[in-house]
Amino acid sequence: MSQKIERDDDTVADVEISMAGGAPKETEDAVKEAGTKNSRIEVVRQAVPVTDDPTLPVVTFRFWVLSFFFSVIASVIKQYYFFRTTLGVFSIFFVNLVSYVLGNWMAKVLPSRISIGSFGVTLNPGPFNIKEHALIGIAVSTSSASALAIDILASTDLYLHHRINPFGALVLIITTQCLGYGMAGVLRKYLVYPAEMVWWTNLVQVVFYNAIHNTDDFKTKRMVRGWSYMKFFWIVCGSVFIYQFIPQWLAPLLLYFDWICWINPFNFDFWALFNSMTGGGILSLSFDWNSIGGFTLYYPFSSQICFYIGAILSYWILLPILWLTNTMGTKTFGRPLTSHLYYANGTRFNVLDYLNDDFSLNEAKYDAGPPAMMTPMYALGFFFSFVNLAGCISHVACFHGKDIMKSWMVASDARDEDIHTKLMRAYPEVPQLWYSALYVIMLALSIMVCEVYDLQLPWWGLLIACLLAWVLALPISAMTAITGYGPGLNVITELICGYMLPGKPIANMAFKCYGFMAMNQCKELLSDLKLGHYMKIPPRAMFIAQIWGTVVGGIFNYFTMIAIINSRRSFLDGTAQDPNGLWTGVVTDTFWGSALIYGALGPRRMFDPKGEYGFVFYGFLVGAIVPVILWGLSKKFPNIPWSKFNISLVAAGMGGFPNGYIVGILPGLITCIIFQFYIARYHKHWWSKYTYILSAALDTGAALTGLFIFLFLGGGLSPKLVVHVPSWWGNHHAPDGTNAPYLRVNRCGAADGKWTGGTL
Repeated sequence: MSQKIERDDDTVADVEISMAGGAPKETEDAVKEAGTKNSRIEVVRQAVPVTDDPTLPVVTFRFWVLSFFFSVIASVIKQYYFFRTTLGVFSIFFVNLVSYVLGNWMAKVLPSRISIGSFGVTLNPGPFNIKEHALIGIAVSTSSASALAIDILASTDLYLHHRINPFGALVLIITTQCLGYGMAGVLRKYLVYPAEMVWWTNLVQVVFYNAIHNTDDFKTKRMVRGWSYMKFFWIVCGSVFIYQFIPQWLAPLLLYFDWICWINPFNFDFWALFNSMTGGGILSLSFDWNSIGGFTLYYPFSSQICFYIGAILSYWILLPILWLTNTMGTKTFGRPLTSHLYYANGTRFNVLDYLNDDFSLNEAKYDAGPPAMMTPMYALGFFFSFVNLAGCISHVACFHGKDIMKSWMVASDARDEDIHTKLMRAYPEVPQLWYSALYVIMLALSIMVCEVYDLQLPWWGLLIACLLAWVLALPISAMTAITGYGPGLNVITELICGYMLPGKPIANMAFKCYGFMAMNQCKELLSDLKLGHYMKIPPRAMFIAQIWGTVVGGIFNYFTMIAIINSRRSFLDGTAQDPNGLWTGVVTDTFWGSALIYGALGPRRMFDPKGEYGFVFYGFLVGAIVPVILWGLSKKFPNIPWSKFNISLVAAGMGGFPNGYIVGILPGLITCIIFQFYIARYHKHWWSKYTYILSAALDTGAALTGLFIFLFLGGGLSPKLVVHVPSWWGNHHAPDGTNAPYLRVNRCGAADGKWTGGTL
């Protein structure tokens, strides 16, 4: 049985719900109640079909096999990029493509069912379908990130030479990753069901799934030269795959194309301001698509502009002023962007000299010597973080408070309910008890791992971290759903723990990890729930898939980290430099640097209101006040879109690169202006037709290249499979493994320290 609904001007032409096989009556009721109205959000109308077939099987044998296989690959590759200079994108579209091929192959070759005695298992319930396919992608997406607990494990291993045993490490990883589930279960009514909560990155995936499965809305659409959506995808993806070998392998100079620095490469000022690896990267270019990213094609224009304005203000204007005037001793520390601590004379501060056997601070020894200092830009990074967080809460309250309250009311009765929410009534919800039970179990295991494995964090400290996550999850997730960007809790968690438990760096890392990850995982899970909402996947299947992917990903994150640290330790702990500029411990180093400032030394010492860095706390005031002023202006001058100026996003850009590697500002800005300003405004039909599938193809091609290089050219499968490119202009390196006479592969800086000018 098929129900056709006639079209209005603002509706979808064919809202078709397949009732084959006897669909639940609730689905028919939902369709009738939904009427012909499509989503009230334009971008959702363009990307998300109003269709559903509730008879499609979802959690199948194919799902279990393929989700496990790709979750392993995703977690390994993301952990690999965690220790690389460019945080390459492991595109979920790679998973979607290959799982589509394998899923259809399994549908052809597997028997429908096997039986052993009275026990039987269904292996092949029929054709590989769009919901089954999407659920595999969702499970893999929960595994395709490096767990923040890896930062704790890597920091203690690299800098304290202390390795937590595998069981304790795995419990730490899984608990930090899963605490957010209980929070997502409570907030889904307010951050998933309302139409205004778009969750932008999901739109690309919805278009992709419908294109590859050639659903009704996509059968008649044709691209350039009459190509189908998937032919267009494959041609673009293949072209990018081939091209990416140039900046990623043959010529890494194109990744850091610091062309202005080449005018005077051995001048200290030129190196500090124009090199993108450790300096400001002013007007630097990058021809690596990973540095740009597909999101620049479709994220809201105002959100991207706010971010890039912040980055330009901070790194292209403020940094040169501080450096050239030597404000707060900027030049004395030798490099403008670093999370390392120093003494006032520029000598590197080593916290190990001041720690007791239990890794707590020896206060008497520290107070007897000169204080630790940080570079001005690193100190300003904390100021920007406080602006970011306070600005997020204030902006959401001022400009989106009514929408959230409206969502609260909609969740209570069914007034003005989104059509996709109405269609989801066909499926039983996940009982709140499931989410609550999981949360309680994870919380108990979290307390156990903190107490047993001496993470310095007492049980009451852990509970405060979780409470903080609960309080801030709503505004941060709401901003992410609406704008595409949202702050984290990393700095505020460090600050609070620094005051609660001074002199304990490991406790600070653990508090930060539990507080930040509970909120962040909640946000990521809500995003995945929205994708399931758009794809009409049963909520209980979503619950199973998300937990499954999270656990598998965490386990393989850990074992990949151990393998990389064992083989690349000297590049990661800073005792040696990778001559090709590909391996780095910069992410872990930043994490550890924050733990030293907030944990070992404590904010009372580092951010004393009467001290040199006391100004950072004014960030809370700035972030809280600016949105209120803009909100007031919006009432006075309602024709001006004041809500588009988001101080939280500006601050995110200003503090976006605390350790350098500023490789995407100019190319990202150019791409954003071309697609989101010019094409979206003056060629809207082209933009709505091509943007999402083009973004998917570009990201997938770049991700496939990174995967191929890692496995077959970089020793990922075997140390014997390492292919070195001979030295040439695009990857210059000397026989001794350095980049002499240049400091790094970007042909900028003096390797021997003999600068031609610009020094103090």
